[in-house]
Order: sequence, then C-alpha cells, then structure tokens
Amino acid sequence: MPDQLSIQMLARMFSSFPVKLLVKCRCVCKAWDFLITDPSFIDEHLKKTAARKSELLIFRYYINIAPFEGNEHYLLYKDESFPENPVEELDSPLRGLSTFVNIVGSCNGVICLFDYLNRMYTERAALWNPSVRKIVSIPCPNVTFDSRGPFFYSLGFGFDSTTDDYKLVRVAYTGDDHFNFVDIPPLVEIFSLRGMYWKMVYNNLNYVICGCSTSAFLNGACHWVGSAPRSAVGVGDVIVSFSLGDELFRVMKIPNCLVNEYLFLDVAAFDGSLLLVPFMKKNGEEDWFSVWIMREYGVARSWTKLFSISKEEGVERLVAFRQNGEVLLANEDGRLVSYDPNTEKITATGIVGSAQSFYLDTLVDSLVLIGESNEFTEMEYASSCGSVSSSLMAIDRASGESTEEEWGE
Repeated sequence: MPDQLSIQMLARMFSSFPVKLLVKCRCVCKAWDFLITDPSFIDEHLKKTAARKSELLIFRYYINIAPFEGNEHYLLYKDESFPENPVEELDSPLRGLSTFVNIVGSCNGVICLFDYLNRMYTERAALWNPSVRKIVSIPCPNVTFDSRGPFFYSLGFGFDSTTDDYKLVRVAYTGDDHFNFVDIPPLVEIFSLRGMYWKMVYNNLNYVICGCSTSAFLNGACHWVGSAPRSAVGVGDVIVSFSLGDELFRVMKIPNCLVNEYLFLDVAAFDGSLLLVPFMKKNGEEDWFSVWIMREYGVARSWTKLFSISKEEGVERLVAFRQNGEVLLANEDGRLVSYDPNTEKITATGIVGSAQSFYLDTLVDSLVLIGESNEFTEMEYASSCGSVSSSLMAIDRASGESTEEEWGE
C-alpha cells in the first residue's frame, strides 16, 4: 500500500500525463484508480491542461440523406490541420430522434447534449466527455408536455466555480388556456451534476427568451437574447443572463440599431467576449450579415461591429471563431466556408451539411465525468439511451427571488 508521500509524488507526476495514458493507468491497481478518479486530482489535472492550451478541435456536422434521416459526424482535428486531415472520427454519442442532436454548449472538455422531438414531447439529455469516452445521463426534467401541456423553452450550460458543479439551465414558458405563452412568468429549473437532480428556481424574469435562441456561457453566466413580452414581431430588446452562482437573472442592453429590428438574433462567446449576430431583418431590406462584439463586458456603449459580409454571399450563420483569426460561417446551401476579416476573403472548406448542425470548439483534455456513479461508456449508453430515468424534484426557496437589473450605460 503506497504511503502518503508516494501518493503525493504520483499525483504530481500524473497531473502532467495526457488523459489517454491516465485512463490506462487506472487499470494498474486500485490505488492508482482511486487517485486518478479523485475530484481534487481531476481539478488539478484540468488546471494544468488548460494552461497548456489544447491543440485539438472537435467538429460536428450532419448530412441529410432523406427526410428525418441522415448521418451525424464527430471529428477530432489538430488546429493547424482543420478541415483537411482529421485525427479521428468519434462515434455519435447520442443518436438523434429526428435529425441531429442539439449541442447546448461545452465547458472544460464536457459537452452538453439535448435531444428532442418537436421540442417538447420526448427529451433526452446527457453530458459527454470525448477525451475519456464517457457519458452521464441527465434525468428527465420536471417540466414536460405530460405535466404542463404545450410550452417552449431555452437551454444554457456551464460551470459554477462557486460550487465546483456543472449545471444545465432550462427556462420554460407554459401557456394558459388560450395558448398565451408570454404573460406568465417562466418556470426555471437547473440540473446539477454534483447533486444529480433538477431543482426549480423562483424568478421574476420580465423578458421572453426566444425558444430557438442559442446560448453563450461567459463569466459564470448563461446568456440569451430576450424580448419584452408585448414587443412587435421580432426579437432582440436585451441580452438576458443567468448567473450559475447566485442563480439570478440580469439584463444587458444591445446596440440601439439592432433593437427589435430582426427576426433572429444569436448570441455567442469568443476569447472572453460576448458576440451578437443579427439575421433576417423584419422589413426584408437587409443587405449585410454582421457580427458585433462587446469589448467590455456589461458596458453597452462598448458594442462594436466586427465585420459585415454582403448578403449576396449567402451567409446564414456564424459557426465559430478560430484562434488564427479566421471565422467559420455556414451558407444557406449548407456549405461551410472560412472568412478572413483582414482580407475579406471567403474560402470554401469543402464540407457540406445541414447549416444548423455545424459545431466547432476546442476540446480540452479533461478527466471530468470519470468515476461518476452513473457514467456509461459510449457503447453502453448507445444501447440504453432509449430509457429515460425519472427526475428528483427539489424546490429551493432559500435562494430567494431573482432580481433584474440593467447593466451598461
């Protein structure tokens, strides 16, 4: 049995090892397995990995074969080799019920997946760490079609550093007898990986988060585009944020020239900054696809337009910013293209798929999820993902009421 000094020396040595090697080391003896799956060691290993900067990218796209039938691909790349030479293709972690699985977001090497059919009738969710090939099944939420009737919702995923916990946020708008979804305050529930249950959070959110809105995790909070309940057709009055630490909603102003002018408005995060991507003007007179950046977080007057691309180029969606300064964009015809803001040159990548399925992010080499009580290998999960476990419900009145405040000037 190794003594405490030996364990400390092993921990220092192991903390610099790549994840694949550590997974193999687990099989050597029980002492090594206990050390490698210890939460404090996982945290220390993650800190060292993050400091080294990962060279791997994870890329997902979906190819349509027939209506509601296609192939979903997950590929690993070295940053400099994208998109020509993938290092490896991964098995799809969660088979889609209709087309491709919704990727809510990623954090510390953990990717949050949420699959649904018609956004309400059937729901499956999981946390996936591609580095260790492990999946943790998320129980069914409390707010479902069976329990509440028709509703729409938005999702956010991130890491709460105050409790060392990964959380999935779900903001659900249920309708009244007249199918009015905007006058009733939403039902907000949070899934905690540490607690393995959903809990309801009381709130006084006075804005409606669009059901198709993307989310962005930044500065410990999830962000969405929100609108006043009775605004005209269109979206985009404010950015709504939800802090995973204090579990409170706040709002931030968006550029005045974008307020309630677009049918769609996406929010994203890159390199510590918040981004806005307006798309499809209400009046149909849009000539440009543009991306905006908030140079100073929370300061409305720091919004700046990064670049604009002529509508004639057919750009439909921002996919990702790369560390080399290039921007990946999806065209209306499903082509993935690369744009250089300095030269304003657009280059085809040769990849074609469903424009909404494209996803690219840095893959952090992480041990997170290993040793969780309900972890599955990808193969085990693929054979059992049709079953949905029941959720535990906890009402957290101790958190108090959420307050809404306006940031920026």
